[in-house]
Amino acid sequence: MKPSLLTLLLALFVRINAQQKIDLVEINDTYWSTTNLHVTKFNNGDEIRNARTREAWIECLQNGEPAYCAYKNDTSLARKYGLIYNWFAIADPRGLAPDKSRVANNEDYSKLYSYINAGISNYPGKGLVGLRLRDSLGWGVGHPGENYFDFGLQPGGYRNENGEFAGIGMETALWVRDTNSYEVVTLGNAYSSPYALIHGQNPDILFLGDGKRTGCYVRIVLGDEPPSRFKHRPDPKKEEESEIKTAGKNKKKKGG
Repeated sequence: MKPSLLTLLLALFVRINAQQKIDLVEINDTYWSTTNLHVTKFNNGDEIRNARTREAWIECLQNGEPAYCAYKNDTSLARKYGLIYNWFAIADPRGLAPDKSRVANNEDYSKLYSYINAGISNYPGKGLVGLRLRDSLGWGVGHPGENYFDFGLQPGGYRNENGEFAGIGMETALWVRDTNSYEVVTLGNAYSSPYALIHGQNPDILFLGDGKRTGCYVRIVLGDEPPSRFKHRPDPKKEEESEIKTAGKNKKKKGG
């Protein structure tokens, strides 16, 4: 099926307005970027913090601060693999993805997974999604990918919860934006948010939410994310502290 004029115009808009060159590929009526995101500013122009050290990475996570980094702070690797982001960067209401596009969410990945595995009997755990999305070059272990859809997925590794880098040449991780957490920006969601893990020795993709990888790459898809679904929820501890202080003040007034 040929893309509609509106789809072509949206794709052109994303390419023109993005901070990087973005090419798109159509897979089952969804347009995906063929490279990982490589932006250092939100859509409103605000800079995202470059958390280079382990301490800075952990600090950003604990404080709910958006952050990015290059793998081992190597800009040449960033040009090849894109940038690694923490969860607060992909969840920020200022928008990480270019206008008219969004960070690929669980519905996008579910649709992609089912489409690629169509016709495979009892495919859960036996799928070929990883094999078909991996690039045919660059993977140092296992079998080269088929790059069946020109998705061009490279083994760029990821960043662990302790701020260390791992996995380059063997595997990579992509954030899966959880649609259930659009209105809830909390540390708990940062640790439990799902991501897709792709390993060179596994033909399938693993979808995990174990908090072990707090820095992942990002793929975008064409299409807006409803702005009304964004909402920053206050820290429950701060709310509790505020309530205690208020109660104390009221008690003093009554006693006075």
